[in-house]
Amino acid sequence: MMRFKFTFRILLLLASAVTSSQAQTCSCAGAPLISSQSTGTSAAGNLLAGITYEYHDISAMYSGTTLLSDETVTRTTQSILLEINYGITDRLSVSGTFSYVDKDRTTGLHLPSGGSTVSTSGPGDGVFLMRYALIQQTLWNPWQLAAGAGAKAPIGTASLKRNGFTMNADMQPGTGAWDGVIWTLLSRPVLPDRLSAFITSSYRYTGSNDRFADGDRYMFGNELVMDTGASGRLTEWLSYMFTLRYRSTSSDKRNDSTLPNTGGNWLSLVPALNLTASERFSFRLSGRIPVRQDLNGTQPTTSYAVSGSLFISFNRNTTNGFDYGKPE
Repeated sequence: MMRFKFTFRILLLLASAVTSSQAQTCSCAGAPLISSQSTGTSAAGNLLAGITYEYHDISAMYSGTTLLSDETVTRTTQSILLEINYGITDRLSVSGTFSYVDKDRTTGLHLPSGGSTVSTSGPGDGVFLMRYALIQQTLWNPWQLAAGAGAKAPIGTASLKRNGFTMNADMQPGTGAWDGVIWTLLSRPVLPDRLSAFITSSYRYTGSNDRFADGDRYMFGNELVMDTGASGRLTEWLSYMFTLRYRSTSSDKRNDSTLPNTGGNWLSLVPALNLTASERFSFRLSGRIPVRQDLNGTQPTTSYAVSGSLFISFNRNTTNGFDYGKPE
C-alpha cells in the first residue's frame, strides 16, 4: 500500500508540472528512456506532453536462452517518464524526456525469515533529441521518414551508498555518464485512417564515468532498440498498436575489461490500446511480453512490464503520438 501511495504522489507531482506549463547485473533494470522515444516529429508550434508510469518485473533468471528456476530473489523497477515534444518548424522538432526511478530487490526468499528488501529511488537520467522530417506525409506521398540525434544526460545520481559502500550499478537511479543517441522513424498508411505500419530505431552509444574512484572507469553496454508494428483505429475514440520490439546491448566494461553476466538480446511483444478522451487529452495502456531472451551469462531479466500514459496536446495535432500513418 505504501508503494502505491508513493507512486500516486509522484504522478500527481509530474501531472501538475505539465499542466502548469548495469556490472549492471540486470541489463534491463533502468528507466526505459531509449525505448520510450516512439512519437514522431511535431508541426510548427505544436506541443505534446506525455506522462508514463511503468511497472517492470525483473524476477526471471536466464542463462543464455534457458529459463532457470530461482525463487530466492525478486526485482522490480517503477519508472515515471515525462516527455515533451515541441515543433520548431513543420520539419524540425525538439524533445526532452525526464525520469524518476524506484527500484526494489528482495533476496533470501527461501529463508525462514522471508528475506530482506533493498530499495533505492530518485530522479533518473534524461534524454534530449532534435528530430527532422526528411520526408513528410502528404495527400500525394504516404511515406514519412524522420531522423534525430541527441544525448542522454546523467541527471540521476549514480553514487548511492549502503553501509558505507557504493551500491551496484543496477540499483542506482542514474548511470553517471553522457551518452550519444541516434533515432529514426519510417512509417506509411496501409489503409488510410484505418491501419498504418511503422519502424522506429534508437541507438545509444554510452560514455563512461568514475564508478568507484577516480580513474576507475565504468561503461554500460551500447544499446540498440528497434520497433516494428502497426496501429489503427477501432472507433472514433479507440485505437490500437501492436509492436514487435528487438533490444540488444553489448556487455558492460570496467577499465576496458568486459564484465561477465551483462548484455544480451531481447525480443518482446508490446500491445497497446489508446483512448482519445478529447482533442487535448489521450490515454494509453500497454504491456510488454517477452518472446525470446538470449543473455550473456546468467542474469535476472524481464518477466513482464505494464505501463499507462497520459498525453496532453497543446496544439492542432490530433494524433497525440498514436497514429504514425495518418496523412497531413
